[in-house]
Amino acid sequence: MRWSPYVIKVILHHHTMFAEFENCNAPIYKPTIEGLVRDGILERKLDGNLGTTELGAALVAMWCETPLPVRTYVDPRKTEAA
Repeated sequence: MRWSPYVIKVILHHHTMFAEFENCNAPIYKPTIEGLVRDGILERKLDGNLGTTELGAALVAMWCETPLPVRTYVDPRKTEAA
């Protein structure tokens, strides 16, 4: 699955707080939430607020543990042709 910055923002918001999402009236918000609930990433908690599931929490942990990319230089004389 590919993650848009908007979907990542929604997941991180609901992972870290129970406050209402800042743009919860945006037309894309409700379908986004429905998809994330259907995929098992978000769930309604007992108090009615949204939060991450165990899967959603693992996804956030994976994102947080992802290292920054590193620039490398390759000597083209020493690489094999594909």
